[in-house]
Amino acid sequence: MNTINEYCLHILKSDKLSEKILQPPLELKDISKEFVIPEKPAREDKIRFSEKKSKIPRLEHLNQKLNRGVAIHHFANHELLAIELFAYALLKFQDIDESYRRDLFASLQEEQKHLKLYLNRMNELGIEFGEKPLNYIFWKYLPLMQTFEKFSAIMSLSFEGANLDYAVIYKKTFERYDDKTSADIMEIVYRDELKHVKRGMKILKNRDDKSISEWEYYNSLLTHPFTPRRAKGYFYLPYTRKKVGFSDEFIQKLGDYKDEFSNRKKEIIPAELEDWGIYTG
Repeated sequence: MNTINEYCLHILKSDKLSEKILQPPLELKDISKEFVIPEKPAREDKIRFSEKKSKIPRLEHLNQKLNRGVAIHHFANHELLAIELFAYALLKFQDIDESYRRDLFASLQEEQKHLKLYLNRMNELGIEFGEKPLNYIFWKYLPLMQTFEKFSAIMSLSFEGANLDYAVIYKKTFERYDDKTSADIMEIVYRDELKHVKRGMKILKNRDDKSISEWEYYNSLLTHPFTPRRAKGYFYLPYTRKKVGFSDEFIQKLGDYKDEFSNRKKEIIPAELEDWGIYTG
């Protein structure tokens, strides 16, 4: 493998987990070339996509070691999906600015780092990756991500934006149950997700029509059934969006946003977060 494109194609065509988290060779060249991109990533049986639902344990049940392992398995699934989708994006969007491609490749490598941390930790907690069903929720929205701007709106600003909330919530919950190792991993993930969302923010800052707001432009990139609800956790932490650099209007409107799925049963949020966020369901 001599190019970023070849490396990304390897990630998508390899069915082994070890190949999807293989460290990229140094000094890969970024040479534009058209590829036939797989419609879905190859997966061996152990990590194949499943239609079965696997619920993440509620926060108040994470006092149990095995439940913490199941929660981390859930996070690991999302990391693998993200790795594959960033590889897809690098193959799909050959003509975007070089700085955007560097951002995508950096985010891909950081997702690989997160997945390795999660795999090791879940094994320590008694769970093996693939032991629970692996959904393909991110790939379901692929038809809605066929431009770089739409990809960034869904992946970087929405899915990774929501992770700003989840990383903090689960870090504090793991700390509550004296699991410092898991909490430290969530802190690493949180710091990297701040970078990922900032990278996605570039499409808002660089929008051609400055007469419309960041919020209006973001919404223009989303297509039903995808809604801004996906851009936040069930407990929303506005200060994390402030750190990234979203406008006050964007932060407020995202917090206020509800749709027909905003009806999640409340969980017990760590007390130290209650004054910092809003339960949005």
